[in-house]
Amino acid sequence: MKSKVITLISAILIAMFVAIPPVKAQGETSYSFIFMGRTNAAYTIAGTHVEAGDGLRFVGSGTFDTSTGAVSGGGAWSHIKFDGKVHAVGYWTVKKFVSFTDGLLTIIVEATSYHVGAAALKYGKGPTVNTFTLKISSEGFTVWVGVPAIDPVFGVVVWGRALFHLNK
Repeated sequence: MKSKVITLISAILIAMFVAIPPVKAQGETSYSFIFMGRTNAAYTIAGTHVEAGDGLRFVGSGTFDTSTGAVSGGGAWSHIKFDGKVHAVGYWTVKKFVSFTDGLLTIIVEATSYHVGAAALKYGKGPTVNTFTLKISSEGFTVWVGVPAIDPVFGVVVWGRALFHLNK
């Protein structure tokens, strides 16, 4: 099962990198980013599939320009239940640039998900689409419900790395 999930995520990443055009450099305000990490849910969210201790793994990359607000990017993600079983996998694309201050990138993303294993039997295979706020820093990322960000659903950073590069 893990090899199928890894193959799916790899295929999604390749498709995303080919399909997303980069933002043209606008001098000292254009950046590239790449990141990966894991964050956990601090609490159970009633009416959702999220339970305290569930994990969310993200990988992705993109470009943004702080002076024009132009942004592009995307990647893959997986939702791992607290017991270690993969609940859903999918891909995400950047929809809107919000801000980049003090090494914290805030963007609005649209995530498409596909349930796997027992979750697919219970909830259907998908796809389902959700929009949320993603905050990325050098230490990792957090996922916030709402646009603008209202509540950190996956707000406990377990590990992560991000690299921001000033395009010249």
